[in-house]
Amino acid sequence: MALSGISFNLIELGHFAAYLAFFVAVAQALAPIAARYLKSEGLRVITVNGAPIVFLLTTIGALTIVNAFITNNFSVLYVALNSNTHLPLFYKIAALWGGHRGSLYLWIWMMTAYSAAVAYHGRRHYPDRIVTIMAVQAALIAGFFGLSLFMSSPFTRLYPVPPQGANLDPLLQDPGMVIHPPMLYMGYVGFSIPFSFAMAALLTRWKSELWVGHIRRWSLFAWGFLTAGIVFGAWWSYYTLGWGGYWGWDPVENAAFMPWLMGTALIHSISVQERRRMLHTWNIFLIITTFALSLLGTFLVRSGVLASVHAFAAAPGQGIYLLSFMVVILILAFGLFLARGGYQQVEEYFVSPMSRESLYVWNNIIFTVAAACVLLGTLYPLFLQALTGARISVGPPYFDLVMVPIFLVLLVVMGLGPLVSWRKANMGKLKERVALPLALAVVAGGGLAWYWGAGAWTAPVAAGVIVFVAVTIGANVWRAVAQRRLAQRESWAVAFSRVVLGNRRHYGGMIVHAGVLIIAVGLVGSGLFKSSKLVMMAPGDVMVLAHERVQFDGVRHIRGSDYTAVQGRLTVLNNGAQLRPEQRVFDANPMEVTRPSVNSTLLRDVYVDIGDHHAGKWEIHLFVNPLVNFIWLGGGISIFGLVFALSDGWKRRVRVTQAALSTP
Repeated sequence: MALSGISFNLIELGHFAAYLAFFVAVAQALAPIAARYLKSEGLRVITVNGAPIVFLLTTIGALTIVNAFITNNFSVLYVALNSNTHLPLFYKIAALWGGHRGSLYLWIWMMTAYSAAVAYHGRRHYPDRIVTIMAVQAALIAGFFGLSLFMSSPFTRLYPVPPQGANLDPLLQDPGMVIHPPMLYMGYVGFSIPFSFAMAALLTRWKSELWVGHIRRWSLFAWGFLTAGIVFGAWWSYYTLGWGGYWGWDPVENAAFMPWLMGTALIHSISVQERRRMLHTWNIFLIITTFALSLLGTFLVRSGVLASVHAFAAAPGQGIYLLSFMVVILILAFGLFLARGGYQQVEEYFVSPMSRESLYVWNNIIFTVAAACVLLGTLYPLFLQALTGARISVGPPYFDLVMVPIFLVLLVVMGLGPLVSWRKANMGKLKERVALPLALAVVAGGGLAWYWGAGAWTAPVAAGVIVFVAVTIGANVWRAVAQRRLAQRESWAVAFSRVVLGNRRHYGGMIVHAGVLIIAVGLVGSGLFKSSKLVMMAPGDVMVLAHERVQFDGVRHIRGSDYTAVQGRLTVLNNGAQLRPEQRVFDANPMEVTRPSVNSTLLRDVYVDIGDHHAGKWEIHLFVNPLVNFIWLGGGISIFGLVFALSDGWKRRVRVTQAALSTP
């Protein structure tokens, strides 16, 4: 069977399924309006029942694209541009999100998965509001489907069919490609759920204390994925690009960081509302702003306005569509917020400026200021170029100058939080609890300043702040365990396990904070104490840097699955470790790609990259990065803490189920 000379195959089925998904999403969004004007409540069922159907249809589309990659179906334009017959299967599957068209479809696929999950959950927990929530979510899905199907379709056919495809970008042929983008997208897309809740609440005057508990878990899921995506992206950049760093304040990196900042503020602010029934309106503002920044990140990455290693090339029309879509959503959202956001009445007020809820408010203000500073540094060059034609770059000097003090203040607030009571702090008890952490902080900061001598102020101040927060976290846990041990006459181990397991939400948060603190250690160590040297080396030469001795043993030529490479051979003489940096040239792409090699211990990385050669010598770039592995370790601990905190809900559901089963 033929269609315009191109054989009919599974990709046409996927294309048809995607169109059906789009039309069902449109029907979901319009069904509540039609039900109201036609006075037919039965139409409202379409909005909820359509969610799993849209997810199923979108999944069929995604699977047919993956099948096209696996079977080398170069009649599909997207496959021809991002794959070839030599590409390993591992990367053929990941190529689904290796380019603009496929990654946009992945975004939509994930949004439909979230929607189906909310529809399932909402039938039981908020049946009277689920229709409005799903209508908002469906409108968002339909909007993104409009871009994907009509302007940037991954199903577009190519004729005549080429015998061979181009190739997936060589920089993306790395295991990090399989993990980083989906995690990041799960974070971005996940914040659409709190947004849909907030819009439904404003439209139906749903009091926020009735729904804020529901969005807490969705917000935590989104925040967790976004955190993992950012940390893993930094790790991928570090181990792949050969520049010895992990974060360059690239505009697209900033696009992910801004919703993370506002999402973090939102999670903390929800805790205040749940505990003290305040900050209702502020939380709705944070929800809208967090999702708005997620949309802004999508626009920056896909509009073509940025030149970045992370950004996709896109036609101007796609950028205009995204910008228009984003502006319409924000006008409607903030307009609705201004019109109806004031209906929430604050039920409790601040009793004292020195209370835990006051610190949470300061925490929110600081996170908002941080996001505003990053937004300014990211967008200012774009506005200046649009208005005057001048091209400038706002890079690390600006961001380091602004963000380092903000980050240190945030750490101080994080350390004070556990020491201050709700409503009003006991100042005598607070002074007693602050004394030891403050003294140890002064000793740590002063000791580092004395040892290091003249240098940046940030190192000793950061060391003091880190010690202060670490001691407050440790003391908080110790006091709780000691009180239980005294009251219950238990051993230290038993008391510790029962205290921590008995309040997973609180101590999960403490674990997250401990992870952030460990990340701070890594940022300070690798940012302020790193060393680098670029030299030409002949076989047998030895380079010394930061007490590390590295010998160049020569090069060899190797053959990979779809590339050839010049592999450097170096030895770290301090411990005998072998380093093997490479220069790769892929069969289907003449672009030369470097792959650094790293010898890691907990306290330092010896990181080496190989460059050009001349007269028998090779360009060797050596870095010694102290404490950089604390960043990845801290990220893992933070994610574990989040999972631990979320397990409190699972434990509570188990208790409820057991109680129900035991009831006669």
